[in-house]
Amino acid sequence: MTRGPQTSLNLDELLGYVGMVIERGIPGSVWVRAEIASVTDRRHLYLDLVQHDAGGREVAKCRANLWARERFAIEGKFRRAVGGGIVAGIAVLLSVVPEFHPQFGFSLTVLDVAPEFTIGDMARKLDAIRDTLTREGLYERNKAFEVPRDFTRVAVMSPRNAAGLGDFRREADRLAAARACDFVYFEATFQGREAPKSLLRALADVTLEHAREPFDALVVVRGGGATTDLAWLNDLDLARAACTLPMPLVTGIGHARDDTILDEVALVRRDTPSKAAAFILRKIAEAAGEAAANFAAIASVGREVLGRAERETDEIHGRVRRAARRLVDREEASVDAFMRQALGLSPQRTLRRGYALVRRGAHVVTTAEDARSGGALFVQFRDGDVPVTLDSRGS
Repeated sequence: MTRGPQTSLNLDELLGYVGMVIERGIPGSVWVRAEIASVTDRRHLYLDLVQHDAGGREVAKCRANLWARERFAIEGKFRRAVGGGIVAGIAVLLSVVPEFHPQFGFSLTVLDVAPEFTIGDMARKLDAIRDTLTREGLYERNKAFEVPRDFTRVAVMSPRNAAGLGDFRREADRLAAARACDFVYFEATFQGREAPKSLLRALADVTLEHAREPFDALVVVRGGGATTDLAWLNDLDLARAACTLPMPLVTGIGHARDDTILDEVALVRRDTPSKAAAFILRKIAEAAGEAAANFAAIASVGREVLGRAERETDEIHGRVRRAARRLVDREEASVDAFMRQALGLSPQRTLRRGYALVRRGAHVVTTAEDARSGGALFVQFRDGDVPVTLDSRGS
């Protein structure tokens, strides 16, 4: 039988001892690097901090509290430097005091933040993605497309009910109503841990639809928001998918000061959704103007060709008429000559030249045999007829 302990501690005594060890072991504050996994805003900010190893596995986690009395000064300092608030998904360097409470357990109390660490971490992450894409030969791939001269069918990817989408659609809906361009919309999540996966699914849907009926371009719009919100878009797999799109990429993510990796690899980058829509509108207007100019040029050339053809036709018609006139004149002269020749061979003309005609009645006798055939003959001279009688010898 096992003997019971001779001494024991109450739970609060043990936990109090743990708290005392922590307090004595880490006196005062300490700077800690961590990633914010989640944020709960209840006037105080309650943070879940995590650390991942190189393989992305979570190796440490604890709670941190930013009390209201320090929150607004610390958060204001962070927002002014970084361009956004303290949100989930960003790496931070915090000045904290470790605390252990018998009821609430271990936590960190936040006393200060170093915004430059977050800025540097975001920049390092973006640099790493950029270097990987360059090494893989993908960074400039989408820029190899030519900027479309016209837009007739465009894919648009954005968050559901985003303010920036409304700005974009003010112009896009006008173009669609005029049947100048068709727009097909795809929804995706742009913030939070699910953002990269959601965006990748949307890109896959765009690619499938493009295979069915090609798009002239994909426009990615978001509109507004803090700089820290952009961190979710700086994902390597998402960047690879954007680089290998089978169509030009146009971004109007809505942040003039800071670029995302999507902005960098896109063929066309605009600061806002409205400017992205204006870019498409301008291209359509330019194409329409060019088409109108081409039509006018074709019409002008057509009129010139028609005029030249009419002039050539008139000239040919004149030449034909002149040639026909000459032919008619020639034929008339020939007919006159024939007529004169024919008239010169008439009996009267023959008689006047000293010849005589032998007739039997109205019949002209042209052979001796015909003359001997019998019947009264007459010899017609220029000045009259003389009857002739043949003897028995036919002379």
